[in-house]
Amino acid sequence: MIMQLLGAPLSPFVKKARIVAAEKAIDYAYDPRPSPLGWPEGFERINPLKRVPALLPDPANPDYAINDSSAICAYFDRLKPEPALFPAAAEALGRALWIEEFCDSEMASKIGMGVFRPVFFNLASGKAADYEAAKAGFETVAKTLLTYLENQLDGKTWFAGDAFSIADIAVTCQLYSLSFVGFDIPATRFPNLAAHYQRCSARPSVAGLIADDQAFVAKAGWDLPKQDV
Repeated sequence: MIMQLLGAPLSPFVKKARIVAAEKAIDYAYDPRPSPLGWPEGFERINPLKRVPALLPDPANPDYAINDSSAICAYFDRLKPEPALFPAAAEALGRALWIEEFCDSEMASKIGMGVFRPVFFNLASGKAADYEAAKAGFETVAKTLLTYLENQLDGKTWFAGDAFSIADIAVTCQLYSLSFVGFDIPATRFPNLAAHYQRCSARPSVAGLIADDQAFVAKAGWDLPKQDV
């Protein structure tokens, strides 16, 4: 039986797991229902913390779930080692895991609550997007977090070692959350980071998910104009 991945498609953590699976050509059945906007009955049995993504290697056994995007991505990498998305060299691996944690913790929190939520959650609940709050949130993210990532890329193509890795995927998922609600990384302020995002978002593993989201927005009839930042 094919494994099952659960979690709302706009979650950056779900996206991280799906990108890794796509890069490695790992097959899975996808259930997009679990999200903070609504949890399917019985989801607590899979993850009592009510967080996504969740992976069921055996869908018939929901008691044996792998939860958390980092755990799922590590599982995928061990399941299918090539192409390698976790560097072999010790220093590069340490760097990759640090950048992944940086994105999954502080960056995800600041972007999710300060930028994504005032726009997407308002629209999803039938309210007007609060772009003033989102712009203030973006500047908070830009001041320290985006500046740090910009400096880490100075003279480099990738964040950890000389190849595309889990670090680049984690960064891309967070920057995509900004872009989705109208906050593209300004190349004038963050040239390294903007170029990196363009490289990563052009990969088929990422571009396919972006196309799905654009179709979702069009169907919902939402207006998500690009913001001047």
